[in-house]
Amino acid sequence: MLKTVRTSANKKTGPIAVTYRAGAHAVFGTCPKSCPLNPKGDQGADLVDREYLAAVRQAVPRNGQAWTYSHFPAELLPVPAKGETVINASCDTADQAVAAVRAGRPATLAAPADSADAWPQRVDGVRFVRCPAETSDAVTCASCGGGRPLCARGSRDFVVVFVGHGQAARLVGQDQAGGCYGTSGPVALAWHGTRKTGAPDDAAELLRFARSLPPGSLLRHHVVGDLGAA
Repeated sequence: MLKTVRTSANKKTGPIAVTYRAGAHAVFGTCPKSCPLNPKGDQGADLVDREYLAAVRQAVPRNGQAWTYSHFPAELLPVPAKGETVINASCDTADQAVAAVRAGRPATLAAPADSADAWPQRVDGVRFVRCPAETSDAVTCASCGGGRPLCARGSRDFVVVFVGHGQAARLVGQDQAGGCYGTSGPVALAWHGTRKTGAPDDAAELLRFARSLPPGSLLRHHVVGDLGAA
């Protein structure tokens, strides 16, 4: 199920186009069962939805930029290609992120909530830099990188770090499953709404939505949700 928003009111993204994706029976239905941030792994997906992945790759506004994140293993994600959506490998450890970068995938790191002062740093020669929107109220996805959001740069050689946030932040980087920011607040409400009223043919709806956006638009796929076959 897919929810599309032409102009987000989310404080972190700023006024850009975004989507939400949920399973028809559970919000975590499109997320991998293996994701440590998923507190309900039994409701998640085992496999990537290949039809939907193909749509995501092509769902870029004309002359614009699109990006997203996936907690599926980096080796299952496509290497970035010019003109396609940048799919970041969302990693849970610095070692995973380094391996993803060396395999040609752009990577992000979900870091523990108490690690804010640890960034930037280098790990095995790879730079880790914190999301600029987390360190300045003046920065959003819309203004990040002077109009070239860091997460939309497919060929970058550094990792973007997101420090745990939201009501479940204390679980990020811990042995207990959980920590997803989508389990509370306005994001959770939008996600549950997606499950109930979102478009069932998510691949077709995503392509239609991307084509409908003004030239030069920024599009962040999946404020919450992933590439799984729900």
